[in-house]
Amino acid sequence: MSRRLPSQAGEWIDREHEVSFHFEGRPLKAFAGDTINSALAANGVRVIGRSFKYHRPRGINSLAGHDANGLFTDGSRTNMRGDAVRVAEGMDLCAVNTFGSLDSDRMSITGTFAKCMPVGFYYKTFFRPQWMFPFHERIIRGIAGLGGIDAKAPPTQSPKDYAWCDVLVVGGGASGMTAALAAAECGARVMLVEEQARPGASLDKNAAELIEQVSNHHNIELRCDTCASGIYADRWVALVDGEKLTKLRAKAIVFATGAIEQPAVFQNNDLPGIMLASAAQRLIRQYSVKPFDRVVVLTANTHGYSAAAEFHRAGIDVVSVVDLRPDGEQGGSKDAVIDAGIEIRSSAAIVEACSSHGNKTVTAAEVCPIADGGSLELSLAEPLDCDGIAVSVGWMPNLSLPCQSGVSFKYNSDLEQLLPGEVPATIALAGRLNGHYDFNARIEDGRRAGLQAAAAIGLHQGAVPANADRASGAGSHPYPIFEHPGGKNFVDFDEDIHLKDFQNAHAEGYDSIELMKRYSTVGMGPSQGKLANMNATRIVTALNGDRIDDTGMTTARPFYQPVPIGHLAGRRFHPMRHTPMHDWHKEHGAAFVHAGSWYRAEYYRQGELSREDAILAEAKAVRGGAGLIDISTLGKMFINGPDAASLLERIYTGNFAGLQIGRQRYATALDESGVLIE
Repeated sequence: MSRRLPSQAGEWIDREHEVSFHFEGRPLKAFAGDTINSALAANGVRVIGRSFKYHRPRGINSLAGHDANGLFTDGSRTNMRGDAVRVAEGMDLCAVNTFGSLDSDRMSITGTFAKCMPVGFYYKTFFRPQWMFPFHERIIRGIAGLGGIDAKAPPTQSPKDYAWCDVLVVGGGASGMTAALAAAECGARVMLVEEQARPGASLDKNAAELIEQVSNHHNIELRCDTCASGIYADRWVALVDGEKLTKLRAKAIVFATGAIEQPAVFQNNDLPGIMLASAAQRLIRQYSVKPFDRVVVLTANTHGYSAAAEFHRAGIDVVSVVDLRPDGEQGGSKDAVIDAGIEIRSSAAIVEACSSHGNKTVTAAEVCPIADGGSLELSLAEPLDCDGIAVSVGWMPNLSLPCQSGVSFKYNSDLEQLLPGEVPATIALAGRLNGHYDFNARIEDGRRAGLQAAAAIGLHQGAVPANADRASGAGSHPYPIFEHPGGKNFVDFDEDIHLKDFQNAHAEGYDSIELMKRYSTVGMGPSQGKLANMNATRIVTALNGDRIDDTGMTTARPFYQPVPIGHLAGRRFHPMRHTPMHDWHKEHGAAFVHAGSWYRAEYYRQGELSREDAILAEAKAVRGGAGLIDISTLGKMFINGPDAASLLERIYTGNFAGLQIGRQRYATALDESGVLIE
């Protein structure tokens, strides 16, 4: 664990319990509480996966489950999300979507033919001549997809549960916990669900008191490691944890799902070592891992400066803060960066990330000034040596679940962010999702949302505070997208879609965001566009010359996060009935067979005889001596009355009126059209 930092308060790992595991055949160590990705980062592993289309090396990006860079298999389970799944003793992990190995993926050759695979090529290329399509289809199916299923893996139990509450709060950050407390104090039975392992995971160090209050409140049920995967009619909510699916019915819902930090678009912006600033902070704060040694911070907001100062305190050499804004940052965050001796470059952008052989890690950031009008002065580009780039250029509200509940969103040009418009009566929104980023503002907004939810179901009779004014100043850059003539300016990391793909698709007439999604497949990967949809909308808006509200966003549908199919199937219910003679059969060596819902003796084991020989011996014994048959498994009906025999003859073939008392007869039941049914 060469990248592990000294112990610190609030870390999510247990240093008293060491865990041994393997990754791609290499033995590694971690601590209990590490996720797969944090454990790999602690061991200095940068390349954790390969991209879907070009099989480019990929590293940690969001560390919040918002990307699909780290997907793994342990032989029995597949597509395990490295940001969410905690490493366990004895795990033997491999990356999915590789041909050969992670280090030497034979399919990486596809990047060489990138120009032969433009956007939509699969719709146009493989249908002529038509007789060749079956051949092409087999090849495509063999290459496409993520992970594989082991049909011989032992089955897992996936039970279903049912729950209800007065108020469901989705999101355990500062605003979510405050909303839960406010509603609970009104007498509401509250369930607070948090996708991360602990509440207060939004990088706030001021949440300890809130966590204690929530954990000890008798009206609040706290469920961590639980994802609200879908919201359906009448506030029916699917909750998914590591073991089961819970079907929850809530009277009111508070969404405090926060905002998702967004990437910038530039040449080679997918290289290992390039990650969101919040991801690097999570590595430092939650897992005590040093994400890089020399970093360039690309930013357009206060958060980037705060992150740079935190990197410096963690012993990281911050080469420069590159600020997209002409006027840069003002106030205390900038002062902290200056006091740390960190260079600040305002009105500048990263146009390209340079890499070592094989694109396995970033080695430098090409920084160039932004001219008046927003164009890049490429002739003045300057390389800055680094082994990491931290990106903090803006946020997108985590709006998938609220949209499923009927909430509409409109673009706010002051914040350069989508904000809620019409909200149903039993739904409330709080925190960053509602445009509040200051800690105290999120606390107040959470309290308002909790009271609003309680009032909507008649548990709060007092006044509900009005929605407070949002702080001025954009936290997001309106267009953090910088084209490099070399291509590979990635917009969607899941699907390997870059800026040129959007331009080509638009030139072919796909000027609708919904049609663009289907033609280019943007936002259709495992992470469902959490890091791609906002930039995709900005690009289509710019190409159309419209406003973002005119372009709109793609429809948000369940599931919010990938859900194991086993959770949807539920527990394997296969009730098997035993006849009254079951124990006798078992004592005499019966081999049982499923006969409907019964266990029925198929044959009796006799020494070394094979199944066929044992059946033959039994048949000879019956024909030459005597036999016993257990017909308990046959269907039974009790019918009496003067027309009982007539009824049976209408249902079954055969004559029953003449059947003597004490005798039995096999019968065949037919439906009204004469088809055999029993």
